[in-house]
Amino acid sequence: MLQSLVITLREGVEAALIIGIVLGWLKKTGRQSWNRIVAWGVFAAILASVAAAYLVHRLEVGEDAYEGWLMLLGAVFVASMVVWMWRAGKRMKQEIETKLRSLSAEPSRTAATGLFLFVFLMVFREGIETVLFLAAVSLRTSELLNFMGGLVGLGLATALGIAFFKGSVKVDLRKFFSVTSLVLFVVAAQLLVSGVHELSEAQVLPSSRQEMALVGPIINNEAFFFVAIVALAMFLIIAQQIPSTRSRGVDFDTWPAPERRKFLARRQRERFWKISGAGVSLLVMVLICSQFIYSMTAHAMTIPERVSVLDGEAQIPTAELADHKLHRYSVAAGGTEVRIIAILDASDTVRAALDACAICGSQGYYQDGQNVICRNCAAAVYVPTIGLAGGCNPIHIDYRVEGDAIRIAASALTDAASHFH
Repeated sequence: MLQSLVITLREGVEAALIIGIVLGWLKKTGRQSWNRIVAWGVFAAILASVAAAYLVHRLEVGEDAYEGWLMLLGAVFVASMVVWMWRAGKRMKQEIETKLRSLSAEPSRTAATGLFLFVFLMVFREGIETVLFLAAVSLRTSELLNFMGGLVGLGLATALGIAFFKGSVKVDLRKFFSVTSLVLFVVAAQLLVSGVHELSEAQVLPSSRQEMALVGPIINNEAFFFVAIVALAMFLIIAQQIPSTRSRGVDFDTWPAPERRKFLARRQRERFWKISGAGVSLLVMVLICSQFIYSMTAHAMTIPERVSVLDGEAQIPTAELADHKLHRYSVAAGGTEVRIIAILDASDTVRAALDACAICGSQGYYQDGQNVICRNCAAAVYVPTIGLAGGCNPIHIDYRVEGDAIRIAASALTDAASHFH
């Protein structure tokens, strides 16, 4: 349940925070009439996410490729959003001095289209993954817990977006601009690196071990991106100064009763959103870090079971795979230790391959639910595709299943040794 909660939480945090930034920026610059464009973008993205998720599921579209392109498009639009805020910020003083008369006007077609596409793309990518995740569960006990965890994660992401918007409305404009620009910059960097990785895995972009040696660890530790984004949002909310009844030069006791009540109510609201925003942000960071630490310890590299070559072949008992868990084996061949992974898929078919891939090298794999995960770049491999060519799939090795054992010829092991030198 914790894992499904964190997955949907991470999918929603970026979109929720960016929508909060956009709404906060529009409010601060007097462009509240543009809020409807944001609402249209969110609504259209939700509908498109459901439709696209259905098509991807039915047509078995390559998820890595479409997600990679969406990530790169998202990075471009996030970067353009930062540029737009920066340019608007340079004119802000003059616009405020002229009472923002021009800011309440209807947006130009270009500005409206850009804002709509920005919101649409940010919500669309997260929406597809979330819909696919939630649609994959049934009403059995474990799946129902995952489903509930996913809903809780979406709820927390929404709460964070609302708390950020409400808590940052009164923040100084210059501070708001500086911190939110940094948040968007981190988001753009994360989307860019992730997009390159997904397209490389889908073989749309050329990839090599040198590239994955750099990109892989960043992707594998992407939780730090999310923690940095949420930490920046929390800093902005905490930095807000709650108005005091002892403001310099103001005698609060002489205020009329209605004014005092209004002031105290406003201060109480601001304090509530400040505490709520900081509390939700802290909870999100704790959940993300806890799941990251758990995954690091739970998926630590295990010592492979040694298998000897007898009569010209290595034999792995299939009975050991009955638990449907990923098993790792080591065979001495070609002057090195050749590692083999083996697992039974949902149809009880044996899937075996080298514990290495053509892109990331011999970093190896671990199991996470129904997927096998690359230790270097966190690419998820669908178990029935183990041994097939492409992406970060484990490298194929010739084997046969006879009787109660997986049998691998010594010559195949010798040929595979080059992947482990």
